Amino acid sequence: MSKLTKEQFELLKDVGYSVKVIELYMNKVNVGVIENADVSLAYRGPCGDTMKLYLKISNDTVIEDAKFQYLGCPAAASSGSAITRIAKGKTLEEAKNITEQDILHELGGLPEAKLHCPKLAVTTLQKAITTYENCQRKPLTVK
Repeated sequence: MSKLTKEQFELLKDVGYSVKVIELYMNKVNVGVIENADVSLAYRGPCGDTMKLYLKISNDTVIEDAKFQYLGCPAAASSGSAITRIAKGKTLEEAKNITEQDILHELGGLPEAKLHCPKLAVTTLQKAITTYENCQRKPLTVK
């Protein structure tokens, strides 16, 4: 993506995006793929925006790295950037407690029509953690 023109930047601000949201969106913070991720999961939200989250998790269940891909608007992109930034360095148990409000705080808010985007990010993270934990459980052997 090329740089925003001054007019595009002002338009995003005029519709309610914070400078932080615009910067995360333009700089593609944590957008990408983690090769050999411990878990990756794609989720499509009710609005149609889609996020795929990649997590690298240490043996002591700390999220060492997090990246994402998305199809959606600047709010979806910045929500993905925010959740990956917040999740890095947290244990899985701590990451399960990340809320939509945490993302909104990190972003400095979002336009009201875009408040579903933090939910997309939180839901994707929660589903990825659940998938990872379910894969780590060893089946019981009945004798």
